[in-house]
Amino acid sequence: MGNQTSAPASPVDASPQSARTDEESAHTPGGGICASSTSAMETLSQWFTPPTSATASASSSPKDRKTPTNSTNTHVRDDGASQDAEIAAAVTVNRRVEHFYDVSTQNLGRGHYAVVCRGKCRRTGQLVAIKKIKRFLTDEKRLRAEIAVLRRVQKHPNIVELIDVFETAREVHLVLELCTGGELFERLADKGPYSEADCVRHIRDMACAVQYLHEQGIVHRDLKPENILLSTPNDDEAVIKVADFGLAKIFTGTNMKTKCGTWGYSAPEMISGSGITFGYDYKVDSWSLGTILYILLCGFHPFDPNGTYSDHEMIACIKNCRYDFKDEVWDTISDGARDLIGHLLVLDPDQRYSMAELLRHPWITGELVAVSALPLSPTIHRDLARYRQQEKQKAFSFEMFDDDDDNQND
Repeated sequence: MGNQTSAPASPVDASPQSARTDEESAHTPGGGICASSTSAMETLSQWFTPPTSATASASSSPKDRKTPTNSTNTHVRDDGASQDAEIAAAVTVNRRVEHFYDVSTQNLGRGHYAVVCRGKCRRTGQLVAIKKIKRFLTDEKRLRAEIAVLRRVQKHPNIVELIDVFETAREVHLVLELCTGGELFERLADKGPYSEADCVRHIRDMACAVQYLHEQGIVHRDLKPENILLSTPNDDEAVIKVADFGLAKIFTGTNMKTKCGTWGYSAPEMISGSGITFGYDYKVDSWSLGTILYILLCGFHPFDPNGTYSDHEMIACIKNCRYDFKDEVWDTISDGARDLIGHLLVLDPDQRYSMAELLRHPWITGELVAVSALPLSPTIHRDLARYRQQEKQKAFSFEMFDDDDDNQND
C-alpha cells in the first residue's frame, strides 16, 4: 500500500479525545511535532538519533556482491542497523496523536495492517498524512524496523518524510509528509498522452531515491506503482516521492531470504527457490524499477503483455525472465530505453544494473541523443489506465512472509 494517495479537498474532522487510561500515561503539553517545524525535528531526534559518520566509517563492508559498490558514497552500517532498531524501540507511549493533530475520518489509503488518513497540525495548520497501524495486526519488530528506516532516510527530496511517531497500547501512528499529487500512474493516466522524456524524468527521480536508500544500507523490497507518489497535482512543481517502507530492510551485508512484497514487481531470485537457498540483495530494487519503466513506456506488463496470463504462468515468465519488445508500440520507442530495460530485467543479479549504473546510462543522461518530447502514442494514457485496472483486479500481492526468518536470517 502506498503511504498516501490524493484525496478531494474537504474539512478535516477532529477525532474526539479518548479517555481510556489503559492506552496512555501522563501527557506533556507541547511535546508534539508538526510538519515544517525546526523544533519538531530536534524533538524527534531526541528519541532516536541516526548513526554518526564515525559509526558509519567504522563499519566494514563485505567483499562479495552483498553491498552496493557502484556509488562512491555507498556504505552499509551493520552496527547502525542494531542501533536504529534499539533506539526506535525506545519510543515513548505517553503521547496521543489527537492531542497534536486533527485527524480526518476520510481514508487516503488502506493496506493489510494500516490505514492512511489526512491530518492537520493544530499548532501550524500543516497538512500531513497519518498512517494508523493496529499493533495486533503487525509484527512489533517489523514495525520498529519501518520506523528505523524512515528515520534514517529523512530529508531526501524524493522520499516521503517521517514527521512524528505516536504510540498507544493498541495503535502506532506515523505522521508523514502528505503527497497530494496521488500515485504517478494514476496521474499520468488522467492527464493525457505523455512522452518518453517524461519517463526519463520520472525514472531518474525514482532511481535517485533508491540509490540514496542503498547508500544508507536500505533495500526497499516493494517498489511498485502504488508506492510511487507525486508531491503535488501541479505538473510544474510535482516531485516524485517513494513511499511505504513497511517491507524495507536495513541491509547488514548478509543476503536476505524472506519472500515479501508484490510478486508482479519482484525479482526472480526473490520468488524462486534459489532466493530462499542463497538469498538476494539490493539488486531486487533494480528489477522492480525495470518493470515499472517497461510499463511506463508501453502501458502493459512485460511478463503479461495481454493481461491474460494466470498467476502461475506470469510467475513462470518472471522466474525465467521471458519478455520481449515485439509489440508494435516499441517501434516508436528509442533504442536507449530498450537498452536500459535490458540491463535492469536481467536474470543474473550480478549482471543487473545498480542504481548508480542506471543513472549513468545515456538514455538517462541524454549523452547520445535527446529523447522525444512527443507523446509515446495517442493512447498511452488510456493503455496505462487499462493496465492499472487489470492490476487492481489481479492483485499481484504475495504479501508473502517467511515470518520465522525475516528478523533473524535476513
